Amino acid sequence: MIVRLTLGCAALLLASPAAAQGWTAEAAAGRALHDPVAARVATTSASLGLGYQGTGRWLYLSAGVPVQGSGPTWSAGGLGGWLPFSTVQGMDLGLNASLNGYAYGASGPNAGGTGGTAELLPTLGWRRGALSASLSSGVSAATDVTGDSSTVRGFHDSAARVAFALSDGVEVGGDARLLRGDGGNWPYAGGTAELRRTWGSAWAHAGSWLGGGHPRPAASYGAGVRVRVMAGATVQASVRQEPFDPLYWSTPRRTWNLQVSRALGRQRPSPPALLLDVDPGEAVFRLPRKDHGEPPSVVGDFSGWQPVPMVADGDWWVVRVRIAPGAHHFAYRLADGQMMVPPGVPSVDDGFGGRSAVVVVP
Repeated sequence: MIVRLTLGCAALLLASPAAAQGWTAEAAAGRALHDPVAARVATTSASLGLGYQGTGRWLYLSAGVPVQGSGPTWSAGGLGGWLPFSTVQGMDLGLNASLNGYAYGASGPNAGGTGGTAELLPTLGWRRGALSASLSSGVSAATDVTGDSSTVRGFHDSAARVAFALSDGVEVGGDARLLRGDGGNWPYAGGTAELRRTWGSAWAHAGSWLGGGHPRPAASYGAGVRVRVMAGATVQASVRQEPFDPLYWSTPRRTWNLQVSRALGRQRPSPPALLLDVDPGEAVFRLPRKDHGEPPSVVGDFSGWQPVPMVADGDWWVVRVRIAPGAHHFAYRLADGQMMVPPGVPSVDDGFGGRSAVVVVP
């Protein structure tokens, strides 16, 4: 019943006119893809899902069935996004918000259950050249209902991240987090590394909950790769060691995933000067090489208005830029020093008699 209800909702959404605007279908095997339900369903599952990634907003619906043992069927859904407040001299202030819900059926002697999570995290982001940082502090909460019992956990959730681009498409970063609430204080520290190329990306992370009181192992680590196999389609694989998480009150476990996703709707080619792709915290810019013989650059508030060189990639000049969530102003700087905002790109008055383009990053 859970699977049929969720896939029925997905079919209705797929039939809507918005389906061509950032909708993606996915099929996966391994652990449940979404943390709220993955914390409660430990068996290996096969799942189908539907997601949407828009400008500053996202949502998903997913459902799965066990492929080993007698695990439960499950479904999950969520929505969220970035609400920008202001952008001043390369600093972005806004609110990251998310709401997730899940349900799973009975399995053997275990009863079914429902639950959800919510996060409201005011966030300040900053970038200067190859260095970027963000700081957030807000509230996170989770609830679980099993049979006649229910629990609610609430935390003051603070996090900080610093990242440095070693070279084009290569970034390392450090993360710190502190949950204060049920069970006391829960500090976490870790690091990440990411490689981004035209074929896709690869990443790795490692960290640990600090102090005592954590079920062992307290360490967290994992790695994954995402490959573009054709226009609109990707294959992603990952492995993780997941420790106890006080928000979900989950048990440590080792997990793996294999996922295939496909963009829905007609794949329209991007106009020459528009973004190739916008993901949370990243944007890809391009210009046609046939129109620009020498490599141009991108300048914007995300780089302190310092030029970020573009590199040749087939018929295009391309650059990938890590950007804090929010609205950003930018322009292209040509090899002769001329600033350019191509026709068709959203733009605003720059206050100096010219125009600057605008991009919104979720």
